[in-house]
Amino acid sequence: MNEICKAQAIIHAKEEAPKECCGLFLKTESGYEYHRCENVANGFETNSFLINPFDFADGEDKGEVVGIVHSHPQNILKFSEEDIVSCNAIQIPFYLVCPDLDKMIVIKPKEDA
Repeated sequence: MNEICKAQAIIHAKEEAPKECCGLFLKTESGYEYHRCENVANGFETNSFLINPFDFADGEDKGEVVGIVHSHPQNILKFSEEDIVSCNAIQIPFYLVCPDLDKMIVIKPKEDA
C-alpha cells in the first residue's frame, strides 16, 4: 500500500476517534486509493466496526478491494481475535491504524482458512 493511502487512513482514524473508523484500500485503474466507509456498529463503535454495505459496494464499483482498514482508537496496535477470524473468513488483508501512534500494521489471511 502506498504512503498516501496510509496517511489518509490515519487522518480518517483521527477524525473518527473515539469511534473506530473503517475503510477500504482499493486498487483502481489509476493506482491505489483509500475509500472511507461508515462504521454502522451502532452502539458499539468505540470497540468494533461494521462497514456500511453500501459503502463497501461503492468501493467495489471503483476498483478491487485489496484491504479492509479499521482503527483502534485506544492505540492498541494488535489485532483482536475477531479481526483475525474475519480476515481469514473473507480472505482479504486487514490493516489496523492507531491514530495517536501514526502507525499501521497488516495481517494477511491464512490460505488454508
